[in-house]
Amino acid sequence: MIRSVINHTILLAGLAFLLVPIALIFFSSTHDTSTLTRQGLQLFPGSSAVQNYHDILFLEAGFADGITTLSMLKNSFIVGFGVAFLTTLFSLLSAFGIVYFRHQWSGFLFWLIFATLLFPLESRFITTFKVTTDLGLINTHMGIILPTLAAALGTFFFRQFFLTLPEEYAEAAILDGAGPWKFFKDFILPLSWARAGAVFVVSFMIGWNQYLWPVMISTDESMYTLIRGIQFVGQETGSGMAFVIISILPPFLMILGFQRWFFNDLSGGQ
Repeated sequence: MIRSVINHTILLAGLAFLLVPIALIFFSSTHDTSTLTRQGLQLFPGSSAVQNYHDILFLEAGFADGITTLSMLKNSFIVGFGVAFLTTLFSLLSAFGIVYFRHQWSGFLFWLIFATLLFPLESRFITTFKVTTDLGLINTHMGIILPTLAAALGTFFFRQFFLTLPEEYAEAAILDGAGPWKFFKDFILPLSWARAGAVFVVSFMIGWNQYLWPVMISTDESMYTLIRGIQFVGQETGSGMAFVIISILPPFLMILGFQRWFFNDLSGGQ
């Protein structure tokens, strides 16, 4: 009984630690800026929610008023879904090749891919920017998306999952005369949907929350994302708090919708 109380107390404390900052931002987004300036962040709702969210939804900023919340939201969705889809696809294919196309360099290639986790995107900004410039991808969505696709974590998750599959699957496919593509499409892909959903969610959040790389690669106001747009609304204003809520809402809804895949499959459940 005492142990159960202690465990639940720790869980509730952790939950409060995670949720209280979000609650502060949400309730502060319903207050006017003068209240926030005088009293700081609020933990109770105010009366300025409609005005604050209206101001943000119809925001016009930048040199030519070309930066709007809807345009930034569109760019964030394009980047987020682009990173998520392509990262999941490439991770799935690379893990499939490493596990089922066995040769003497398979292990070395996997650990070479896995070693890229030691080199985050920020550590290779200069060379990545040079390559992106040479490819003519400045101020394009693909210029923002492509450098983030080398995600070894997704390859690792899929590889570990494939290693748990019985070898009889591959043997049965060979006996049926199935080639590599048919085996991948008819056997591996249906078994990988849940794991792919989990990797998709993680990759979406990575793409959505990018800041430094979009700042470097996009100078056109039409390419601004929501995370970058926070600089236009202020950090201690009611409308600024409303903007933050809008920027974190899509990833939150994504996790909420994919929570079964996200929690069960990444932790090894089926």
